Amino acid sequence: MKNILFAIGILLIGACSGTYQLAKHTDINIRVIADSLQLYDSTIAFMIAPYKQKLDAQMNEVIGEAEQTLTKELPDGTLGNFAADACLLYAQNNNATVDFCVLNAGGIRLPAIQKGPITIGKLYELMPFDNMIEVVELEGNACKELFAWIAKWKGAPVSGIELTITDDEANNVKIKGEPFNESKTYFVATTDYVANGGDGAAMFAKGKRTNNNYKLRDAIIDYVKNKQTIKADNNGRIKQN
Repeated sequence: MKNILFAIGILLIGACSGTYQLAKHTDINIRVIADSLQLYDSTIAFMIAPYKQKLDAQMNEVIGEAEQTLTKELPDGTLGNFAADACLLYAQNNNATVDFCVLNAGGIRLPAIQKGPITIGKLYELMPFDNMIEVVELEGNACKELFAWIAKWKGAPVSGIELTITDDEANNVKIKGEPFNESKTYFVATTDYVANGGDGAAMFAKGKRTNNNYKLRDAIIDYVKNKQTIKADNNGRIKQN
């Protein structure tokens, strides 16, 4: 009896495993009416209209200009350099000592900022997350791990530091123009996301952290307002061999 049931099962499986072919198809165009799901509520729209107008005015405010198009690239690019420069300047102005800045490329959410006017809204698109600026005190061995982390990611937005990536390793590291000294302690500006170990940056857990309670996005907005004209700085901070 078991053999009979097994045979029937095999036949049924075989019957269900046939190859299907499309016999015919018909192309039609369907016009979708705006808000066909009737989600629009005129009462709510009327209530939020004044706030929307105010927000739109704030987001559309022009606060500076890009002299050339700023692009996100690795090992380094003009857009990442711009963000890192803004972060480092704020950190240096608000902390006793800051040597250099390292950010994560994933935190930059636009591929480019086009040449021309820069609006507040565009910088919110660039940095949509409320990441805070932090300064982390790192000893030399932890800094070496940080440089290895940069090499692993094939580069990163940096400021105040230069290095060369060769065979996925960081070499010829200079901090503020001086060769890296493993016996020294350095102060590194970054974001709370990275300092918390984001993107695998575990070395920051070894350092003493100071949170500036100021968003990186706001520091970038301040930077553009003060500079007015943003130049595309692509001076080979990170080189790839």
